[in-house]
Amino acid sequence: MGVNIGFIGTGTITSALVTGLCSYGDLDHRIYLSPRNAERASELAEKFKNVTVASSNQEVLNRAEWVVLAVVPKFAKEILFPLSFREDHRIISLMSDHKLPEIASWIGKTRTLIHMVPLPFASRRVGPIVICPNDRDVVELFTPLGKIVALDDVKKMEGLLSITALMSSYYDLLWEIVKWSESNGISRKESIDYTTAFFEALSSQARHAKGGDIGGLAEEMTPGGLNEMALLAIREQNGFKPWLKSLDSVLERVRNN
Repeated sequence: MGVNIGFIGTGTITSALVTGLCSYGDLDHRIYLSPRNAERASELAEKFKNVTVASSNQEVLNRAEWVVLAVVPKFAKEILFPLSFREDHRIISLMSDHKLPEIASWIGKTRTLIHMVPLPFASRRVGPIVICPNDRDVVELFTPLGKIVALDDVKKMEGLLSITALMSSYYDLLWEIVKWSESNGISRKESIDYTTAFFEALSSQARHAKGGDIGGLAEEMTPGGLNEMALLAIREQNGFKPWLKSLDSVLERVRNN
């Protein structure tokens, strides 16, 4: 059964969620977009017949039962505080830099107020989506878009949120491998096809590790073989430490906001 969903803010993540919700012919929901990013909002409205670009953020609230807050965090209070929210609104915040009590002080009492951490690949209905606190209706609404991780512990959510900060670093790692391959006579297409398929298969293998022992997979290598050679070279240079230190810094920022 379809519901009315409004999005305040029409950036990359909004585009991914709307695309995911409307994919595969699922057009039951009525979706209302704020007009702030007019070009992107218009593109979504042209692509999906159940998407409408509202004339203002307030019109989004007036038409929607569910409201996704996807504005740039530093402008959040400036955008949200003047708006009139209803007590029957179900509010989903995507703003990692603002905690729920702070948002509640801007928008007033609402039926639901939860934090959600979706990722760009929700457009293809893959990947994890963190929801906190756990809410059965929110889980049901967004289950088609990926693997829902529903939590009631804010600290756990903040930890998982921090991991998402590694996306760009991971893409950069893949890109450096592709460029290295090109320098060794492999075409870009061949390198991209192989590298992405290889790392995708590694993640799948890790997901199915017996007893969740991902570390054990790293030890399943031939003594003196190529895997051991590469692993020892990285460990000798303390190559994993910068990744973990970056996570510490991100988590500190998330928890201090």
